[in-house]
Parts: sequence; structure tokens; C-alpha cells
Amino acid sequence: MTEAPKSPLTGIKVVEITSIYSGPMAGMMLGELGAEIIKVESPDGPDPLRSGGLGGGPDGVTSIFYSLNRGKRFCAIDAKTARGRELLFDLVATADVFIHNMRPGKAEGLGLDYAALSAANPGIICGAITGHGPDGPEAHLPAYDYVVQAKLGMVDYQRDREGRGDLVRQVVVDKTSANALVQGVLAALYMREKTGRGQRVEIPMVAVGLAFLWPDGLAAAHAELNPAIPLEQMPPWLESAPGSFLVVLGTSDGEIATGILLPPWDGLCLALERTDWLTDERFSEQLGRVLNLPELIEEVSSEVAKYSTSEVLARFEEHDFAAGKVVTRRQVHEDPTVKHLGLISEQAAPGLGQVRQPAPMWMFSDAKTEITTSLNSTGGDSREVLGELGISDAEFEQLQHDGIVFVATGDQ
Repeated sequence: MTEAPKSPLTGIKVVEITSIYSGPMAGMMLGELGAEIIKVESPDGPDPLRSGGLGGGPDGVTSIFYSLNRGKRFCAIDAKTARGRELLFDLVATADVFIHNMRPGKAEGLGLDYAALSAANPGIICGAITGHGPDGPEAHLPAYDYVVQAKLGMVDYQRDREGRGDLVRQVVVDKTSANALVQGVLAALYMREKTGRGQRVEIPMVAVGLAFLWPDGLAAAHAELNPAIPLEQMPPWLESAPGSFLVVLGTSDGEIATGILLPPWDGLCLALERTDWLTDERFSEQLGRVLNLPELIEEVSSEVAKYSTSEVLARFEEHDFAAGKVVTRRQVHEDPTVKHLGLISEQAAPGLGQVRQPAPMWMFSDAKTEITTSLNSTGGDSREVLGELGISDAEFEQLQHDGIVFVATGDQ
């Protein structure tokens, strides 16, 4: 009989002290890969997204919190007390992986410095997402996603052709930092198989943001010592809005997104029946199309507007030119590819009722991943988690009486 496939991280225990986006998302993804995730919260200061008024269900829990924390067990310990810090250390020291997204020094203030944890458990991997790095002139500063976007030129890159800067209206650095932490943890786990020892994995958001933005967003500003377009010939809009060739164009019944400067150029011309562009001295060469991009956008826009969305996409498909229909966020689950790949499923979420969630993004041939669904209240699993450390029911009752551990009565 063939053995059922296991999840890649079956048997790996992760303890996290995380909040908001980046840390919780990293823990959630490790859980989708099969790791056991225990989230530790403070009784008087649980994750702010639990009940932040952002799409909360009837019991107060938010849909965002559910998406980032489903499948975890929840333990609440008051680490301001000496006994609480002892319990927290003992719990973290049993883990294969400890992750957090606290500012530098906060974990150490809780007694969770890597040296002490490594002495207790040489195999532990400690992963941290920080804003400005573990040390340095700005390490002490708060660093939300928009701060990093601003400091790394991302807002500058988002400028429109009139020169107005803008944020990417997603916590893009938070999310890419979560992915980076997962990658770092997986690499450290693989290395541990060879060495038997764990290590620290530091993920500064500024490092992630730079790596994410560099290939197209910053390389031209720093790496092209001999640019194709001399600086004195560069149009002002190209310097201020280098991504302007990525456009949203109106059709007769909707919108499409495309990249006007991307190949095949003849495919775009043939699809729109504008073969005259192939010999137009403004557009026949790529450099000319770059220098005359505003005019090209205007002409392409006029042609696209003559067709319905389905008509223009069919024309582009015939000539292998890439474009996509612009849909609303509430229509995404109806996309034929999303349906075919089973990328969104409906499930019952504690405190929220029926919700949609994305499937894990990894598709293994010989391992399983699954959409985790459980969600407990603050400290809802404290008795079970601490019982695994050898805390008896009587001792737990005393700890609860003394306010050192906490079990919420509802979704708090």
C-alpha cells in the first residue's frame, strides 16, 4: 500500500511572537507547508489585527487576522513577570524555529536572545524581520511598509507622467519580507541537516525592499554606467516615471492592462491593424518608441477603445501579445485559471462564517500542502501548549489565577 504523501515540514515546531502582517504571514506559510505553529500573544496586548475593525465577523475577529493566522495554536503569557519569562523561554527553547517581527532588542528584553536559546537548544533557528536591520542609525525607529517604500525610491518609481509620487497600495514590503523569512528559515533547516546546528536569520525590510525593487526599479539609476539613452536626451517623464510603458487602457466595455514596449512589437501592430507603425520613424525602433512613448500610448489607446475587451484580447492572443482583462477584487474567484487550478476555496472560519481563502501556492509532486482553517481566541490553546511542557492542571490554574497565563472567553 502506497504511503500517503506528507507535508514538507511535518514534525517541525515553530513558535512565533508576531503581529500585523509580515511575521504572521511567514508563520502562516510555514504552517501551510506542514509545520506546527504556536503563536504567543501578550494577555494585555494581543495582535492588533485580531479586532481592528477591518472586516470583522460577528465575534469580533477580523478576516485579515484569520487569513494571516489560521491553523495556529494560541498561547498567552505575561512576559512582564519573571515566571512568565521563564515559561516563554522554556516554550521557545522546545522549538525548531522561533520567529518574530519585533524591533531590535525587544526579544532580548524578553530573555529570548539567540545565545541563550542556542545554549538551551543548539538546533534552534531564530528568524527575525526588522525594519532597518538589527543595528545601525535607524534600527530603533518604527518601520511600517510605507516608510520603507518611501525611503527606497518605490514612491518615486510610482510617479505618474505629471510627476506625482504614490505608494504601492499594498503592504508589498511586508509581504515580500514574509516570503524572505520563509526562504531563510527553509535554507537554515536544510543547513541544519548537514551541521546539526541552528542559526540566526535576519531579514531587514530595507534589504528585502531593495532586492525586490532593484532589477527594474533602481538598476537604471545605479548600474547602467553607459545608458542606451544619454542623460541629455532623456525625456523628463522617463526619468520621473520609468514604468510608464505599463498601462491600463479603456476598451468599449471595460479595461485591459498591457506593456506597450514589450515584445512582440509587430504583434501589437498586427493585432490593432496598424502596420504603418512598423515603418513610422517615431516607432519603428525600440529607442524611438521609448523616446516617443506618450504619443505611442495615445495612439494605441485610441485603437484599443474601438474594441470590446473580449475582442481586443482575442486579437492580442492571435498575435501572442500579452494583455489581461482588468477585473474587480470581488471577481477574482471567477477567473477560469483560478478555478481550474483550485486556487481559492470556501471554508468555515471560526467567528467569521463562510469565507474564501487562497490555496497554498506550492504544487508538489510528492508532498501535500493544505489550507489550514482553525483559529482560536487569545490564549485559547494555553492549557494544551503549556501542558506539553509538563505544566499540570493544578499549576496552570494557579498561573491563570496569578495572571501569568491567560485564556480568553471569546475572540479577544
